[in-house]
Amino acid sequence: MLNLPDSLYPDPIQGDNSVMSNGGAPANNNGPCDGASKAIDWPSASVEDLKQGRIQDLALHIWRSISTVFLLLSEVLSIYKSLTPEKLTMKDSSKVCDVLVLFECLATHPQTKMQFLNVQIHCYLYPFLETEETSKPFQYLRLMSLGVIGGLLKETASWIMSRIMMQEQGLQYCCEPANRLCAIMKVFNDVIEKMQDEPSTTVLKNIIQCYVILSDDPSRGCLLLRSFIPPILTTAPYIEALCARPITLKNLQDLFQKLSMGCGPNAEAVGDVAGSSHLDC
Repeated sequence: MLNLPDSLYPDPIQGDNSVMSNGGAPANNNGPCDGASKAIDWPSASVEDLKQGRIQDLALHIWRSISTVFLLLSEVLSIYKSLTPEKLTMKDSSKVCDVLVLFECLATHPQTKMQFLNVQIHCYLYPFLETEETSKPFQYLRLMSLGVIGGLLKETASWIMSRIMMQEQGLQYCCEPANRLCAIMKVFNDVIEKMQDEPSTTVLKNIIQCYVILSDDPSRGCLLLRSFIPPILTTAPYIEALCARPITLKNLQDLFQKLSMGCGPNAEAVGDVAGSSHLDC
């Protein structure tokens, strides 16, 4: 296991002194969970509240509630011993997936995402990503875990992913088995599509760096990249944003050109994109 922090609540949210108190515990005890006896009952109800929009800023309610995040994490830890095909049931998987939906809520809220990242809760999701079983309970855990990481990816985690892929061991982990890399690529695509109205040049820079690293691996990353790289990157909003980062734009141009020269079928179609004037400022 990684060297994880002793406390889940290291620092208060900046600019809000009411968030944490009592030695690092959240200040508000009126959130979704008021005690350990309710820990197993409320996650699914909170997920439904989230879907229906019944609670504004649910992430803040969860983060500020005494022991709530710890109890949610305990639910995740409790399923470790069941990560075998003989033991993991759909009921248990669904229960943890509800917790992961709430973690994704924390990972995407602007006032909780950095605190969530700082306590490294996402590290506890890696055992789910390491499983290779193809049954639905395992698939759901992997996809929901990637959703949490995808929420972080929109900010700091895009930088983390690029640094992971720069290391041979990290790149190997991302590429093997192939379904793990497929899942990572789907998260990249989702992040890119969701910021169409206001592309982040920092996130684009880091994701494109990951694409470039994968393109240097003809036996694993390059072929899959040919199928997953989103054509939307060649549209005006993204190119206009990347004009502020000419090196990243040049990397994107070179990437499409490289893919058009031969790491899989449909090379002609990619070649047309690579030569498109949309890739110029």
